This record gives sequence, structure tokens and C-alpha cells, in this order.
Amino acid sequence: MTADALATQTAIVVAEAIVLYMLSRLLFVWVLQSLASRNPQVRGGRLVQLLRLPGNLVHEFSHATGYLLFGYTVRRVVPCIFDPRGRGSCQPGRAWSPLALPWLATGAAAIAPLLAGSLVLRGAAQTLGIPLQVDAAAHASVGELFVANIWANLLALDFHAWPTYLFLYLAFSIGSELSPSRLDLQRSIPALVGIGAGLICLFLALLRVAPQVPVHQFITTHMHTALTSLQALLDFGILTTAIVAAVTIIPALLIRAIRR
Repeated sequence: MTADALATQTAIVVAEAIVLYMLSRLLFVWVLQSLASRNPQVRGGRLVQLLRLPGNLVHEFSHATGYLLFGYTVRRVVPCIFDPRGRGSCQPGRAWSPLALPWLATGAAAIAPLLAGSLVLRGAAQTLGIPLQVDAAAHASVGELFVANIWANLLALDFHAWPTYLFLYLAFSIGSELSPSRLDLQRSIPALVGIGAGLICLFLALLRVAPQVPVHQFITTHMHTALTSLQALLDFGILTTAIVAAVTIIPALLIRAIRR
């Protein structure tokens, strides 16, 4: 694979991560928050806390996994139901690795829910036998492909079987908690800037190396494999959250209109 093709694939993965973030925020802000209590002292209401719980557990333990993988211990993980603010939190501890970089660990922990949540969603679909599938067939446009995938997978769901409703509940809960919070995004900026600068330097270096050189082949082959896996994971996360959004957005808008 050439450096240009690898850069294009990287840009696609970044774009898909942004799309997944936006879909997750749509579920959280427009759908989940439409059910929230207007009393700030009840932490959004019991219904909201119940709906959030599976997704919030995945979200906070994803943060913990990010810290652990990048060299830090985890002091405590608090789910939303035990947090007086109703948010949930993950507090890192001391570094367990002498090579740990605080800015990198913080950034990795911040964006970890996007990947970990998508992975859990795929595992839940496989466990419950939900036949979701990303169709990569050629269509007139990306938008047409997106809509066709949602429609085809909605028709494939068996709404007479209880696993379908359990999966939709988990998909809604996890999907609405996939996106990093505003604080998470702020904390991830140094890591994202550093990773982006590193990738640009890597691609520029690869452009100066002949494709037949072993080091060029080694880097491009392994990066292509990693990016392909990431893209498949993000594709599934996007498909799942888009299906849930398609099912819930109209009822949420009606609830908002009634409560005004």
C-alpha cells in the first residue's frame, strides 16, 4: 500500500470517528435528555439513570482501560447512579510504567469509549443473535449507502423476539454514552494534536522511501491492517447508533413538544 492510500484511509477513519461522535451526542442530548426531569436535584430522574446505566458503565470502564493501557493505575470508577452529580467519573492514580506520558494517557482514556463501546455493541449483537450487517455495496452516494444500510437492517430485525428489544435497549444506552464529554474532549486535545503531528511526519517520511523497501512495507502493511479493523469497528458503531436514532428521534421530539 502506498503512503497516499494509507493517508486516505486514515482520514476516513478519523471522519467516521467524528460521525460516530455526532450520532452519540444526538442520542444523548436530543433523545435521552428529552426524558430528563426538570428538577436538577434528582440527577435527571430514575428513568434516565436506568437507561444510562449500561452505557455509563461501559463509558467509565473504557476510561479506566485507557489509563491502564497507557501506564496509569485507576484510583476509582464511579457509575452515574452513585455520583451525586449523576454523571459518573473515573479517577486515575499513580503511573505504573516509567514510560507513561500523562497527556497521552489522558487523551487515550478520553476517546476510549468510542472504540470500547462499539466493540461491546458488536459483542452484544453477536451474543443475542441480532443480524446487523454493514453493506459495502456500491451506491450512488455515501448518503444513499448510509440510508440503505439503516433501512435494510431495520427490516432484518425480528420485533417478535425479546433479544431484539434487549439489544435496542443496550444499543440506546451504550450508543448515547459513546461520545467523550466536553471535559474529555478538552483533555484529549494535546494527545490528538501530538498523534496528528506524528502521523503527518510518518506519512511525509514514507513518501521519501521507496515502496519496495522492507521498512516501508512493514509499516504500511501493519498500519493498513490496524486501520481496517478500526474502520470495521466504527462502521458497526455508526450503523447501530444510527438505527437507534432512527427509531427514537421522532418520539423524543414529540415528548419535547408536549413538555413545552
